[in-house]
Amino acid sequence: MRLPVFAAPMFLVSGPELVVAACEAGIAGAFPTPNCRTAEELDQWMTTITQQLGAADKEPVGPWAANLITHSTNTRFADDLELVRRHQPPIVITALGSPKPVMQVVRDYGGLVFADVVNINLARKAAAAGVDGLACISAGAGGHTGHLSAFAFISAVREFFDGWIVVGGGIADGAGIAGAIAAGADFVYMGTRFLPS
Repeated sequence: MRLPVFAAPMFLVSGPELVVAACEAGIAGAFPTPNCRTAEELDQWMTTITQQLGAADKEPVGPWAANLITHSTNTRFADDLELVRRHQPPIVITALGSPKPVMQVVRDYGGLVFADVVNINLARKAAAAGVDGLACISAGAGGHTGHLSAFAFISAVREFFDGWIVVGGGIADGAGIAGAIAAGADFVYMGTRFLPS
């Protein structure tokens, strides 16, 4: 990646165009699967992303990520997971539930599983489940945000987790990126900056 940045998976905002543009710019592009109202639409989005990135002639091309709701209320979970198996996003970010239901599928094709967490308790559970990374959603983040300072969150998580850490919440420029990396994160989520695009 050119920069340690994920274009955050934003509900009703992130789509194939933003994901592809982010990846072609050398950062990670992500979207939440519920942005697609049907499994058929999700299949179309994933096909578009993989085809366009496969044809990209820019280097480096960043990885794309599907943000998958694993909560039991997600009635489309099985269909979405099957599309993950078929399209093989390099990173799957689980949210609002345990990462365990996706681990084997993603590991089988060599992908990485990151768990979206909003507090230390959830971070410990996800780490114990064996995730590759944690997306630590801190105060100032959109969506289902946490309440911890990004810096306090990173520090606390680093006491028990040596995998990848993405941190989100109030990071809007290069100084914020540098501060998060200096504090122990590997990547940052940036969302608001991508809203106008």
